[in-house]
Amino acid sequence: MPSDHDDQEPRLAVSRRAAWGAGTTVVALVGVVAVAVWGLGSSAGSPSSAPATGDSPVVTAPASTAPTLEPLRRSAHSRLRDPLQPVRIHRDPNCPVRPPEIVRVMQFNIHAGVSRYGGVGLARIAAEISAARPDLVSLNEVDSGTLRSGGVDEAGYLGRVTGLHAVYGPNLFGYDDGRFGNAILSRFPVRATHNTRLPRRPHAEPRGLLEASVRVGHRTVSFFSVHLSQGARGAAQRVRQADAVTRVIRSTGHPTIVSGDLNSRPGDLPVRILRQYLLDAQEQGGSGAGLTVPEADPRSRIDYILYDNDFAVLPGSTRVLASGSSDHRSVWTELVLRPKGQC
Repeated sequence: MPSDHDDQEPRLAVSRRAAWGAGTTVVALVGVVAVAVWGLGSSAGSPSSAPATGDSPVVTAPASTAPTLEPLRRSAHSRLRDPLQPVRIHRDPNCPVRPPEIVRVMQFNIHAGVSRYGGVGLARIAAEISAARPDLVSLNEVDSGTLRSGGVDEAGYLGRVTGLHAVYGPNLFGYDDGRFGNAILSRFPVRATHNTRLPRRPHAEPRGLLEASVRVGHRTVSFFSVHLSQGARGAAQRVRQADAVTRVIRSTGHPTIVSGDLNSRPGDLPVRILRQYLLDAQEQGGSGAGLTVPEADPRSRIDYILYDNDFAVLPGSTRVLASGSSDHRSVWTELVLRPKGQC
């Protein structure tokens, strides 16, 4: 969260920071074992190439650590590029007219499936996702096997109930007897997955950038889910994390969508860093301020769907959707995948 808005994102019932600090050594050992298990059958640090199928309700993405970044001087961020602007594509009249590929995207911080009214609210979350009929969903604060959510594999459950392929990127291990991280749901075939561990200060909660490479028509699209650090103590981390995200997305070579809870307002530095290379669906295709937290009476916008110029947003399609369970409202939009080249 931005330093002067620490009350925007309510805390979960169980303190993740306390659990992380109390079990650092155990967490590290569990993390090493988990990464070793993921690495079987694939090269270390390389994306998984196994496609999601109906027989495999959830794919856990292999992980690697973002390259170490040299701390940037304050002056470096004072010379940021202007925000990316949408481009017009002039179609060659001799090219055949093809129906557009429209991608419906949803961003949703699900509060670990724990209803703000008490108890586990995963069924309500699944119903809200299904009602929106998305093609790609970014989920933040997703539990797997924790006591507070009844030991449920939440990504797997949501994938089964919504009929979407599920990808999980755990970042916190050994928390409440389970794991905690981001997830992606996809109506499109998933060709590869990867989870990049983002920079953080010692003993801070781990954060990750989850990627799923999906096949949309005849093209590969890189879809990312991210949740940046929270609170005043996380302000410097959010800047470093945003820098790391830009390095990853600029190397994909594919049409790119980044969706997530950035714990930052539109004018904050982490968002400005990302906006150098990505467009904002709320700015380009929404109306009003697009406020997402707190759900009952939203006063801030910290949840985003960002995309590059391989896409164009359908005018007026970006909406903020109320939730009967989570402490965040979700964001929904329709993106048109632009044709590759002139034809």
